[in-house]
Amino acid sequence: MANDISGINSSRTQQAGERSVAGAKKESQGSSSSATSSSADKVSLTDTAARLKALEHQLSQQPEVDSKRVSSMQDAISNGDYKIDPERIADKMMDFEASFSK
Repeated sequence: MANDISGINSSRTQQAGERSVAGAKKESQGSSSSATSSSADKVSLTDTAARLKALEHQLSQQPEVDSKRVSSMQDAISNGDYKIDPERIADKMMDFEASFSK
């Protein structure tokens, strides 16, 4: 039995997994009559997986946009206080492009 940690499993993926598990069970039953099968599946999460799930939940609760920052930028632009540094922008663009060639 699969444990969906990220919440992005689609029904198509789940159905495919169920079919492969059913097929594997049929094969194991057909190939050996003395084979025993477990009646219950067991899933155990590592500490890391549990922490990742908690972090994912925390992040999902955060707003996508920092409203204070947007408001402050709007005020600065409308007051004429927002200054653009074209050299800094060009440097950042060059650094970004250079990071792809490494």
